Amino acid sequence: MSKGTNGHGGSWLRRSYNFIDKDPECDVFRTLYQKQRIKEADLAVLAGLSVSTVKNMFGGQTRRPQHATFAKMAGAMGKKYGLVDDHDVDYAKEIPKAREEFKAHKEALRKKREREARRSK
Repeated sequence: MSKGTNGHGGSWLRRSYNFIDKDPECDVFRTLYQKQRIKEADLAVLAGLSVSTVKNMFGGQTRRPQHATFAKMAGAMGKKYGLVDDHDVDYAKEIPKAREEFKAHKEALRKKREREARRSK
């Protein structure tokens, strides 16, 4: 089983969604916004969001905005935010693999808790 970047089996956590410090969609939306040539305050009003929500997302203070925030911003910019077909999934192959990765993840968490418990004694 491959090791995650944190030194233990963490591949299960990165199966479908991988980001280091913030949701990469924040950058996608900031790029879309910059092409619109409107003010953050105007985008906020159009989206029904507070100005601070928009500023914090684009400024990096908000690391994981809610789906509703992305959907509102997309609508305000004339876009539809949703699911798009990407590829076919071979469930017979992927489910057992995901189960093994999850099992390794749980084991790594158990070992981490044990180490922390030993250190706190």
